[in-house]
Amino acid sequence: MQTKILSFTLILLTTMLLSTSFAQDNTQVGLPEGAIARLGKGGLNIMRFSPDGDLLAVGTDIGVWLYDVQSGNETYIPRINASQSNPFRPIPDEEKPVAFTEGVGQVNALAFSQDGKTFASGGFGTPIIQLWYVDTNTKHAITDLSLEALEAIAFSEDSTTLVSLARSTIVHRNVQDGDIETMPQGIGDYEGYESAVFSQDGSSLAGGTKEGRIRIWDTTTGEERKRLIGHANVGLSRREFKYVDVWVLAFSPDGQMLASGSQDKTVQLWDIEKDKKIATLEAHEGWITALAFSADGKTLASGDADKVIKLWDVDTRKERATLLGHKNTINTLTFAPVGTSQYSGCLASSSYDGTIRFWDPDNGKELVTFASGHTESVKAVAFSEDDLNLTVAASNSTVGVWSLQTKHEIATLDDHPSDEATIAISPDVKRIVSQGSYGFRYQYPNGKRERLSFRISSSIQLWDIISEKEIPGPWQDAGFANALTFSPDNHILVACFGRKGVTAWHVNTGAELFHFNSKAHFSSGIVFSPDGKLLSINGLHMRTQVWDITAQRELKLPNNEEHTALAFSPDSTTIALGNIKGIILWNVTPIGVQENDRITDDSRASITSVLVFSPNGGILLDTKGFNIILWDTKGINLGTLSGHTETITTLVFSHDGKTLASGSDDGTVLLWDWEKVSAKRKTGQE
Repeated sequence: MQTKILSFTLILLTTMLLSTSFAQDNTQVGLPEGAIARLGKGGLNIMRFSPDGDLLAVGTDIGVWLYDVQSGNETYIPRINASQSNPFRPIPDEEKPVAFTEGVGQVNALAFSQDGKTFASGGFGTPIIQLWYVDTNTKHAITDLSLEALEAIAFSEDSTTLVSLARSTIVHRNVQDGDIETMPQGIGDYEGYESAVFSQDGSSLAGGTKEGRIRIWDTTTGEERKRLIGHANVGLSRREFKYVDVWVLAFSPDGQMLASGSQDKTVQLWDIEKDKKIATLEAHEGWITALAFSADGKTLASGDADKVIKLWDVDTRKERATLLGHKNTINTLTFAPVGTSQYSGCLASSSYDGTIRFWDPDNGKELVTFASGHTESVKAVAFSEDDLNLTVAASNSTVGVWSLQTKHEIATLDDHPSDEATIAISPDVKRIVSQGSYGFRYQYPNGKRERLSFRISSSIQLWDIISEKEIPGPWQDAGFANALTFSPDNHILVACFGRKGVTAWHVNTGAELFHFNSKAHFSSGIVFSPDGKLLSINGLHMRTQVWDITAQRELKLPNNEEHTALAFSPDSTTIALGNIKGIILWNVTPIGVQENDRITDDSRASITSVLVFSPNGGILLDTKGFNIILWDTKGINLGTLSGHTETITTLVFSHDGKTLASGSDDGTVLLWDWEKVSAKRKTGQE
């Protein structure tokens, strides 16, 4: 093994990273340069209890939250990131060694060692296994991973070996020094697998496919041990084949039994040694999204997309209890071990509603809502008129009001039962409009999330945030809106109904103010100019349209290019439109719209992005996936702001122009000191 990798290869990173205590200010930990705070804990992905039940580790889209079960205190543990894009190559003598920093990163894989002294985490976005030493509250890193995302992880029974799956390769590593103990084992074509899980001792790996099949490998040899029909419907011809994806798998503690959950709404139990299906458990009405065995293997918990949890007696295969309380899809389940904890043997469940709940598995009663605030995708953000508070609306139906002085949430509105398909907050932050949907966003092993079912389940709802009361109006019966917005003066509510057009109502009287014909099959954005005189819609597979509200007429754009982002300048005289070729700047004149300039960016994403002008109009902020790209209006690239782990959904400036808020699908909002960020870009500093 080479000696010049990562400045003393594979030696675990230790004292250079500060310990995190339970008293830390979690909004300040692991911030990127230029950011002043992070609001939110990130979407929930995975949970694991320590062997003694005293700690609960929760992997989210931004790192790990470690909860003390007795006190409820929480510690945020950001991911370890390498400063170089490819840190795992030999480092020449003249080159500086790789530096590590604390930062965000998705955690989709998580495991405690059998002795309870260490837990390992990793996941999508960074090829580093992070170890946390419980006794000393320090974290280290194993750094010789391939550049593939970590998908599953486990400790050996003696806690000395760490077993990991990165894409299609199984690797065994020594926990003390990170050295690879055996030749990495490939498991062949890994494409098409929807779920992956190790047995508790890391000796077996199970994978579920899109076609409902299950494969099991020996992790030491890489040999396939079993191939189970699983949930596949083998009676249909290939042309008629119905996909019944295996979303989730769970081994029993002794590794002799496997439970599988699927899109077919059933749970199946398998005797692995006998290669035999033991039972099919049928009681759920939603797709199975989470499974867990109790520590003694006698109870199985299953959760579904309809927010229902069921407990099963493994010996009798009978349903023992139904647990109700969550308001959205169940995304992970885990049992506490039997021990000294006050929640000994209990079931912990997490949901896309952002909460973690504890349940008594004997009687099915909820013990406590243990933790909350794990917000899913941020859809809308708005500063209060005095810039003292920030209102954040998320896709999991929660609306939180945060104090920007204390960086704590001071109010929450979470009475809606469904996901929010479209959301908008009025500029004065007094009202919110939304339309709910039914469905859930499933997370694949590589960290990617996709909505797998979708249907509108509610009317357009307008709410008064202060009183938490719904405001009735004609919008309630208007149909499905794929975009919603308020006018700058807060008096007008506008909805885009695709090819049915764009309709506006007066918020207070409910009177219809105007209706414009639309050529949009699906609009992803509807934007007012700052002076409230112009309205535009844009999106994929449609022609951007701009209307003069005062004159009640459409302003024709000179070409029919598709645009996936739109922004008006602060003085309303310039429109910026983004497409796959870059950004086009248009001048709004009394005689129409004329092209002014173009900012070429061949690498600009073709998917929908966010485009915003800085408060003085001199800088354009464009999003590219997880990052914010800064452009001078003359086309000069001023650099990038990074810090999110999933697609950025919204960018908003405070009224005084000093703070930028960026919301993301990772469930967090980053606050940026815009004066420092923009000043640094103007001086050309790096």
